[in-house]
Amino acid sequence: MQYTSVQSLREMGAFGSEDEDVLLNALIESATAIIDHHTHRKFAAEEETTRTFFRSHRRENAFLGQILYFDEDLAEPASLITDSPTVSYIPENNPPYFAMELTEGSWNTTAVAVTGYWAFSKTPPADIEFVCLRLSKWLYELRDATRGDLVMVTPEGRMLVPQGLPPDIATLLRPYVRVSIA
Repeated sequence: MQYTSVQSLREMGAFGSEDEDVLLNALIESATAIIDHHTHRKFAAEEETTRTFFRSHRRENAFLGQILYFDEDLAEPASLITDSPTVSYIPENNPPYFAMELTEGSWNTTAVAVTGYWAFSKTPPADIEFVCLRLSKWLYELRDATRGDLVMVTPEGRMLVPQGLPPDIATLLRPYVRVSIA
């Protein structure tokens, strides 16, 4: 799911012509992927999906006692959990959730399936949409760059590319970076 629309980008960047809609759509796709990669999260989910977590004796086990740790954010309480146990979510009442704790019932199987919206939220937060717009516009402007940190060769020719994200984008994304302990 893209975090903004071509119409919003056209309004922000004063792109008047619809001739560039294919390019603008590609830039939004790229900006969305850059945001996800930089933050180690996905910010929107259009539909529920099922993730399966396995109990094992290996080091990367998702279970720690009665707690199941997720490898992705869960935007709201799950709609279905294997064996329908009663659980509480961590952090309590403050999605996105990164784990759930068994409060009644048990993890009877070696695999627990959890169905829900696996993302930060069902729709991207307003500041993530803004970052996507800003980043898409920045990517568009790179077409005419005369300075850069590295040269990228594309079918259209050579393009100078900065080494990293613009500082304002990196600053806006910093609070959203998902930290992994593994």
